[in-house]
Amino acid sequence: MTMTTETRCSTFIDLGALARTTDLAPGPDPFGPGARMLPVRAGPCEIFLSCVKDAGECQENRGDCWLFACTGLLEIADDNRSAAIAQGTSAVIARGTTFRWRAPEGAIVIGMRYLQAAAGRPGIHTIDNNAPRKQSGTPADEVLLGERPACRSHNVFRSASGEFQCGTWDSTPYQRLPIYFEHSELMHLLAGEVTFVDENGARATFRKGDTYIIEQGASVSWESHEFVAKIYAQYRPAT
Repeated sequence: MTMTTETRCSTFIDLGALARTTDLAPGPDPFGPGARMLPVRAGPCEIFLSCVKDAGECQENRGDCWLFACTGLLEIADDNRSAAIAQGTSAVIARGTTFRWRAPEGAIVIGMRYLQAAAGRPGIHTIDNNAPRKQSGTPADEVLLGERPACRSHNVFRSASGEFQCGTWDSTPYQRLPIYFEHSELMHLLAGEVTFVDENGARATFRKGDTYIIEQGASVSWESHEFVAKIYAQYRPAT
């Protein structure tokens, strides 16, 4: 049976559904003690939900942190840049950044923090969902089932190690065999629909507006029959 909300599968997890059903209370530090850490396999990254309300100032001292607004509006700013993270948009706060935050009406955010980030490159990086994308790599021919797709990407943030990347991506329709995920990827669909099937036969379909993660160690296929676009936050170990 095709599922559009999957929160228990060990390979793909519907984070949007978790955000809608998890009881969250605002905390004094919106991304630290006030955040709800999720038991997700994502290498040296932690995945969390946070309820942000009112205003404050803090420092991101644990890692490079990607933030996505599920609901509401979160405004963040340092001495050089600001970002308004409205529902369906995202930004990255690099490790070492002292920033001010404001969410007077409240906001629910999903975060992915790369804990092995090097210090010394503070800053805020806004991900523009509509920024032009350039041609990028495609799945290997040996796993494709049918024609090779045309893929494009716009990478906005890359950690000093190169292992953590955030940006946007799109592709024409394609199907592929299951591949083993040495990496972990958190995605929010901006357009289209994708169906995944894992090695145990679990199946999930995600559509425009869904936010989900493929865990590190998963083996999943990909099937899309229409143009797909997404925001991504990805940990990929260096080879």
